Amino acid sequence: MEDNVAYSTFQGFRPHFDALARVGYFKIVLKPISSLKRFFHNVYRFISWSLILTYNLQHVIRVVKVRHSTNLIVDTLFILLTTLNTLGKQTAFNLRSRRIDDIISIINGPIFAASKPYHVEVLKQNALVMSRLLTLYHGAIFTCGTLWTVFPVVNRALGKEVQFTGYFPFETTSTLAFSLALAYMTVLITFQAYGNVTMDCTIVAFYAQAKIQLQMLRYNLEQLVVYSNTKKFDSIKNQYRDEGEEKTELQERLKKCVRHYNQIVRFAKEVESIFGEAMVVQFFVMAWVICMTVYKIVGLSICSAEFVSMAVYLGCMLAQLFIYCYFGTQLKVESELVNQSIYCCDWLCLSPQFRRQLLVMMQCCGRPLAPRTAYVIPMSLDTYIHVLRSSYTLFTFLNR
Repeated sequence: MEDNVAYSTFQGFRPHFDALARVGYFKIVLKPISSLKRFFHNVYRFISWSLILTYNLQHVIRVVKVRHSTNLIVDTLFILLTTLNTLGKQTAFNLRSRRIDDIISIINGPIFAASKPYHVEVLKQNALVMSRLLTLYHGAIFTCGTLWTVFPVVNRALGKEVQFTGYFPFETTSTLAFSLALAYMTVLITFQAYGNVTMDCTIVAFYAQAKIQLQMLRYNLEQLVVYSNTKKFDSIKNQYRDEGEEKTELQERLKKCVRHYNQIVRFAKEVESIFGEAMVVQFFVMAWVICMTVYKIVGLSICSAEFVSMAVYLGCMLAQLFIYCYFGTQLKVESELVNQSIYCCDWLCLSPQFRRQLLVMMQCCGRPLAPRTAYVIPMSLDTYIHVLRSSYTLFTFLNR
């Protein structure tokens, strides 16, 4: 018998979608709201998009204006490429919102729901890890934003020339113009960075959920032949457990496991498809961003506030790519253990007919779930190492 447990699988995603709605990157999800509130939130999302596009346009103009200076181009590009990467993910979230609604329905559906205390335990652990990861990223973002506000003020107080990474159609030398430009740049870059890392953590949470669902499936498979009443089997000799009155229940358990596995595969493939193009941009842009950030850091004083802010920014970029590769590897490893869990069930007490069904399922589960970028590049730790090597190669080229 399955235990009656009550836990919403969507709890692990609630902080992420609330944060996305907070910055206007996505609609309000699974919350009863009035039509008026929804209207104002859509207006807020439009304003958010307008500000983000304006900010990126300012940086594009800046790149064109300073195209003859490598140092000035690098100063602008390491920000511009990051924000363009943000636009790719933001576009995927909004243009494919119906498909995201579908995968949210899968998460909230009966197949992904917890049916045993063990399921609730692993779901709560995963929700806690995802929440802490999101909080850690938000803390790092606000730290970067604060430092990016401080070091231009310090440099200006020391009499150094301060140049903004974006283009302004007016001089920023006066105190008022400088203050307005600094506030504008700081608020918008922090705003975009907040939305960017939240989208990253949300996509990663999808893959982490697929991994947790595989853990729940493996537990169900290992407990496939476990019954609450085992005494009657001790008194019955030379009889397979699936040949008596428990045959229907055992078949139903296996059907649920098959449906569960198929739903997990569909879920993971749909997530990969929705964010496929955005992930291509992510992986290729990250190599350039890491390279240009390192190129900028080597020319700074270790004791400067700008060095600290750039070091924190570099750490965010490295971690941003790492979590994709880490959880992609975790999902692959977990999927490779499904057949082992099937073998670990008490299949010796089952009839040859039922064993053949298990063999068929093992054949279907033989191919591991390996998330890929552009259906070619695996999201794995090996890929992470290759990206870092590519960044170092680009840095060596620029440094020469």
